[in-house]
Amino acid sequence: MSKQTLLTTVLYLFLLGIAVGQVQFTQRFEVESHWADDDFYVLPTERGVVGFRMKAENSFGRKDRFQYFTADFQLNAEKPLERELDDFYELVGFDLDRDLLYVLFDKGSQYDDEKAIFEIDIESRKLKELELASILEMELQDFLVFNKKAVFMGKYDYRPVIQIFDIETEEVVTVPGLFEKDAKILQMRKDPELNVFDVVMTRRDAFKNKIVSILTYDTDGNKLREVKIDDLGDPSMEIVEGLLTSSNNYKQALIGPYGLKKKEAYQGLYFTKINEFGEYTNRFYDITDFENFYNYLPEKAREKKWKRIERRAEKGKNNPIRNVVVTREIQSSNGLYLVYNDHFISTSSRYAPRDGMYVSNFYRLNPMMGGYGGLYNPLWLDPRFRGAQTVDQYKFLSAQFILLNAEGDILWENAIDLDNSGKNDPMKYGELVFDGSNLFYMFLKEKELMLSQIKEGDIVMENEPFEIELVNENERISETRENSLQLIWWYDNYYLLSGKQRIRYQGEDGREKSREVNFFTKIKVDDFI
Repeated sequence: MSKQTLLTTVLYLFLLGIAVGQVQFTQRFEVESHWADDDFYVLPTERGVVGFRMKAENSFGRKDRFQYFTADFQLNAEKPLERELDDFYELVGFDLDRDLLYVLFDKGSQYDDEKAIFEIDIESRKLKELELASILEMELQDFLVFNKKAVFMGKYDYRPVIQIFDIETEEVVTVPGLFEKDAKILQMRKDPELNVFDVVMTRRDAFKNKIVSILTYDTDGNKLREVKIDDLGDPSMEIVEGLLTSSNNYKQALIGPYGLKKKEAYQGLYFTKINEFGEYTNRFYDITDFENFYNYLPEKAREKKWKRIERRAEKGKNNPIRNVVVTREIQSSNGLYLVYNDHFISTSSRYAPRDGMYVSNFYRLNPMMGGYGGLYNPLWLDPRFRGAQTVDQYKFLSAQFILLNAEGDILWENAIDLDNSGKNDPMKYGELVFDGSNLFYMFLKEKELMLSQIKEGDIVMENEPFEIELVNENERISETRENSLQLIWWYDNYYLLSGKQRIRYQGEDGREKSREVNFFTKIKVDDFI
């Protein structure tokens, strides 16, 4: 072996060792399960994590048990608790309010409009049931709870409606100013510190112009502020969707894709800055502002694409983005905004690319919720298609990341190739960690974890595969159920992976044995450089 070959081999093994050391499986918690049991919904909490599911006494029985557990940040947990259900319960929503988990059910037969809420104290693990009989029988689209107020949002008679349920007094208030024929709600977000919630909605005026309004309500249903974004500077443009950031001294930003009226093509991204007085300024970015947008294409195809874009730009023509661009997540801190967009192709006739994230079921409202692999959040899966057999209807091209300053200037932007990966749902594709310098992006591809890293805007590692590992070296994975796997960002630079596995191990008698479990594994990611 030549010195050069030896040096290359040593360098490769060294880099391989660094890459392997980047992903560490640190702790693991298991719940004994049957292969056919429901998977757990898993939510990060201020104390660690909470998981819950519906469960049948046997594989062929009615799901008449509610099972839940809590664990700390080291995944130390006691045996899950169970609540037997005398009546028929269908899980339709959930939310966290600090140390309280709220799980919403339709109760009784399909012809009843009665609902129930389980309130679970995460510290004591005590469960209390609350019955609701006065909430409208709406097509539920969102459910938020904060400061002992539950907010229900949905459609009634094809129009948006929001009701507030006071958990302590059991009074119900219907929020005014929303029940309009052509109105659609794009987003609802809560702000427990200010004891308010924001509603981002769209409506069209008499001239079919689209108006985006950001309304702020208190928990009594009083409207405190309304910001109408009706002047984009170009009458041919309109906002498609958007994500509203949290409030900082009553200052907020709305960020998302925009397009042309009556056109399905996307034009780029907008940044709307809102001050404490409700005044706003807009900035718009088109494809020419994102030089790395087409990084997923082969080099020759990318060069050809950019030449065409430059020619059209020189002639004053716009450059539409023919595929779907969706703003999934915005992380705002220290005056900076990190924007994560998914770029994908839809082949589904069910997909509605305009006028409503809840309609097309791709919107991930809360970092703690949604995107549960083969087990979707009930709020975002259209009841008409629940349980239906589906095939890959979405081809994911890339994940785009943009760092903006407080004025909307682009500090850097880049994109991770998603290799035209097929999915049967349009949920958020991956999970990110960003500390201001390093960005880690991880997603599941079949039974492997794929990790990418962007440092100061430059890609230093892209789609490095990692096999799922056990913490106990004396055990082996016999089988992993692919459609049960769920990956979420947990805290700091830790992810949480969960799903079903069959585990082989040696019993006390020396014979090989196996068990079926729902597992929960804590994963740490480290800087590559």
